This record gives sequence, C-alpha cells and structure tokens, in this order.
Amino acid sequence: MRISGFLLLLSLLVNPASGQEKKTIDQIKEHKAGIAVWWIGQGSWIIKSDNLVISTDLFLENRGRISPSPITPDDIAPVLDVAFITHGHGDHFEEYTTRILIEKSKCIFVLPESCLENAKKFGIPENRIVVAKPREPFEIKGIKVDPLRALHGNANFAIYYDANLQDCGYLFTIGGKRILQPGDTYLLEDHLFLKKVDVLFFSPTEHNMYIDNSVMLINALDPEYIFPQHHSTVALNDGNRFWAKGYPDEVKIRLSKPLKEKYFILKTGGMKEIR
Repeated sequence: MRISGFLLLLSLLVNPASGQEKKTIDQIKEHKAGIAVWWIGQGSWIIKSDNLVISTDLFLENRGRISPSPITPDDIAPVLDVAFITHGHGDHFEEYTTRILIEKSKCIFVLPESCLENAKKFGIPENRIVVAKPREPFEIKGIKVDPLRALHGNANFAIYYDANLQDCGYLFTIGGKRILQPGDTYLLEDHLFLKKVDVLFFSPTEHNMYIDNSVMLINALDPEYIFPQHHSTVALNDGNRFWAKGYPDEVKIRLSKPLKEKYFILKTGGMKEIR
C-alpha cells in the first residue's frame, strides 16, 4: 500500500495534469463519436454529434459571472460549426463572444429577426447569417431545426413588456436525438404539443418557467435527459434576481422518482454523454 501510494504521488509530481479534470475544450476536441453536451452557464450549451459542433446562446464574457467561463471564444472558435441564438439579451447574444467568433471561426450564425440589428452592429457578415422564424422548420449542416415560438417573461411572473414574437426556441434533430432549447420563454402550447423530446434544457427562473410550469413541461415531455439552465452563473443582486436566480433543486423535488433519475444539474463546464 505504501509503495502504491508513493507511485501515485510520483506520477502526479511528474505529470500534475493527470490528477486534474481535462479542460472543457479538450473534452470537446477528444469527443469523436455519438452526442455529448456541455453546459457553459445561463442558456449556453455546446453540443457535439460525431464531428459536428453547435452551440446555443454562447455567453463567454466573464464580466458579471460568479466564476470565469469554462471556455473562451478563442477556444471554441476553431471547432464551432453553427452558433444558434434565441434572442438579443446580452447574456444570450453578446458582442464580446460574437466578434471573436466572426474573426476566428467559420461558423454560421442562426438567429431570429429580432437579432438582426445587433448582428449588423456586431459585424456578422450577411453570408454567415441564417434567419430563423418560429414554426418554420429548416435544415442546416444535416441538422433538422424546428424553431419554436418564445415569449419572454419579466419580474413578478409577468410577460415582458417588450416581448418579441420573432424570438425563437429550437428543437434540434441531430444524431438521431431530439434536443429542445426553448430559449427564454414562458410555458406555451408550442412546447406541450411536442411529441418526442430526448433532451430538454429548461430555465427554472422567475422570468421563465419557474417551478410549477417547469414541472408541468417535464411531466408532459418525459425526456430521457433533463438539464436545468439559467442558474448559478451570474452574481446575484436585487436588480437581477428575477432572471439570474434559478430553482433547479426545487423543481427536482417535485418530480417522480423515474424523472429524478433522468435529471442532471451540471456545474458550469460539466459534460454529459447522450446515449
């Protein structure tokens, strides 16, 4: 036992990285087959299916975050194929990340009409933009994309005064799986009408589906993988609590045992393989 312990210590001294978790970008690059998802915070996800890499609402700027983003725009730029954006708020479509992706990646930006003004401001070339419209399906890079209506909420469980009917959520069919990213939205019949969802991202915040509606959506869809998002990312204060504070644990305790077994609260940078 003493010799084994000494050898382990020696190996860590020779190669300190062997005792540490791999960086997020290294995990992404090394994943070669099947589907895996990485949560980067808020509504930011990186999804890799075989060698295809897509993202939703990349928010990689460190300003305002509780801890630094587990990946940088420079990291992800060389491998990113498609960047999906749901709406124009700064924690979903931000200038810092976008400008680096424009310069250092060849990715296509899929975004709703409500984001075109910001896209022009940030300098995205027109030939790298695909406009998504709610309820108008299309395909890109072999992915079937079903854009869904998204209706943004606000404080006190009210619908946002400036809610925009052009905003989108997305249902992706990729690698034989259906992955739902609703975006920032209240619960809508558009979500409940869906027949099969394998992977669900949802936002249990006051300005989104909160607790009751999150539970209703999960029960209705019965996904194989359930991931809360839009929590534990931004430092809280009285002015942002309604959109920065999530309630993933409160949702989980309301679920049946079978659903709890399919429920994963990832830390930022956390990864899950989808089988």
